[in-house]
Amino acid sequence: MKTLRTCLLLLPAMLLAACDGGSNANDAPLFADSAVIATRATNYSSGAVSLVAASAPFTARNSVAASATSDLFVRSGGDHYFVVKRFDTNQVLRYAASNPATPVYTYSTQDATDGTAQSNPSDLLIVSDTKAYLLRYGSGKLWIVNPSATTEAAFKIGEIDLSAYDTFDGVPEMTAGIVRNGRLYVAMQRLESFASVKTGYIAVIDIATNTEIDTQPATDGLKGIELPVRDPVSLAGIPGSNNILVLADGGYSGAPDYAQLYEGGIVRIDTAANSATLVFDDGDATTHPFDFFADIATVTSDRAYFISSTGFGAAQTLYRFNPNTSAAPVAVPGFQAVAMGSLAVDPNGKLWVTRTSSTQPGVSILGFTSGAETVDASLIDTVLTPINIDFITVPVL
Repeated sequence: MKTLRTCLLLLPAMLLAACDGGSNANDAPLFADSAVIATRATNYSSGAVSLVAASAPFTARNSVAASATSDLFVRSGGDHYFVVKRFDTNQVLRYAASNPATPVYTYSTQDATDGTAQSNPSDLLIVSDTKAYLLRYGSGKLWIVNPSATTEAAFKIGEIDLSAYDTFDGVPEMTAGIVRNGRLYVAMQRLESFASVKTGYIAVIDIATNTEIDTQPATDGLKGIELPVRDPVSLAGIPGSNNILVLADGGYSGAPDYAQLYEGGIVRIDTAANSATLVFDDGDATTHPFDFFADIATVTSDRAYFISSTGFGAAQTLYRFNPNTSAAPVAVPGFQAVAMGSLAVDPNGKLWVTRTSSTQPGVSILGFTSGAETVDASLIDTVLTPINIDFITVPVL
């Protein structure tokens, strides 16, 4: 990957002058380490990217890479980042950190040969400079892609068929993935007309051969790991092990009610045994202590966080928990019944929390000292409402 030697040499003298919190100047030098944040307008009419320095004073550059859609997310590629545009746009855009406002390329995630009307890309998992996995929520096939491809024809280099996980329409709604110990884990919701009527599944892919691993060789059924929950939405690795956590919101019933179903929770996947254990249950319609699970992140082997809410659009609460036990989670002071969205952990082990208030959108950054959270930044203004966060790490040679 190309480094930013020239930009970084200029950085110390120019950073504060060029990158004030409300700056939209796209010719300013970029930080060495930066959070990349997908953002949207409050009315969902458009989107953009915010770039925030990963160390104090957390200088922000907002409204970069403006977009006509708000249905997007970002992923890091080291010294560059990707904006993935989802339903009705179906594109992957690559941006260099040295020029974060102008895409290096814009490639489609559609394939005219497989009959997919809306590929609706849902995740991009980078393995190397020349290999990544693109999850396509609206298709039964995930793509293997070359993120450094210089032409659109060279972008897609393979595919993996997961349509067997959904006999309803052949579209298993692959929603999130994670790469651990030479394997790609893909969470699938398996909806039927938007209704969560079946348990979720995790497909396991050997990234060396791009083939699915049969995690249940003693059975004649599906190869993946069945989850004891419905509608998985987020995955997180547990530091110090190859195990992962799956967060599921339980989903909704079908038309016409689309009522919230309490079939979610947090599941721990033992990747050696290919087994799933329910850590926290979201309860039932009468008793639901954690309400509606929204997002999850792990910081250390014994400290993780999740966000829950009382329903779509309602206020959220941030909880701390030990991912290896079933001990009761602890609500984080100052982060109860407030508007939040997603979580991310930076290279320094700090927890970044998106704040989704329509009047004060931004990001909070939390540390941890003497058994309690510390607030490193109470609110970094992102101008637009933040969606998700990833981190650029630019090597300094």
